[in-house]
Amino acid sequence: MSDGEMRDDESRDSGYSLVEMLVVLGIVSVIGSIFTTAVLQIYRTATNIEAESVVQSQLSTALLQLDKTIRYAYYISAVHTEGTTPYVEYLVQAPEPGGTTLLKRCVQLRLTGTDPQNLQLQSRSWTVAATVSPSAWVPLASNLTTVAGTAAFVRTQPTTSLNHQMLGIRLSASSATTRRTSAVTYTALNTYASTALDASAQPLAPSAEPCYSASARS
Repeated sequence: MSDGEMRDDESRDSGYSLVEMLVVLGIVSVIGSIFTTAVLQIYRTATNIEAESVVQSQLSTALLQLDKTIRYAYYISAVHTEGTTPYVEYLVQAPEPGGTTLLKRCVQLRLTGTDPQNLQLQSRSWTVAATVSPSAWVPLASNLTTVAGTAAFVRTQPTTSLNHQMLGIRLSASSATTRRTSAVTYTALNTYASTALDASAQPLAPSAEPCYSASARS
């Protein structure tokens, strides 16, 4: 074998130099960093979307459940605020928990919480009687906020064009930095001007409303 052939064989067997290895490692490191960042970003995005979906679904489900009772309400009381907490009551005919006989019952809604960015929509009810005995508060939806410039509950009295009371609920469901607003107006089909207004076509005084109870306003 000639000297030239030996030098060619040695060149082919010499492998990669240190510089070449460092360059390859650097490229692999950059590609790995890009891949890891992309995976983390996808994970964070998916987590945020899931959280937003859960919060929004919770509020939508609560508002849908309320539709089943407010739609058939016989009276919607005036919205009132105790401290900083808004309340509203409406009258329905429903059995007591565990019973079957239909009775006049009042359902009370409130939006409560110490953190204005994390409020909770709650409800409770009681049978219309001389002694009011409200049930425990039941949470309907959480992670809620009010909408700037808009009340959480708005009652609308009957008019000549629509002879029923209406209750509007406008809230925002928040998750991280995302906020979705839901606004629903319910028409109480069993209410009329003759039951919602007095003889002078004025709203009933709070104490004359069927669901008024000083003990339940706390």
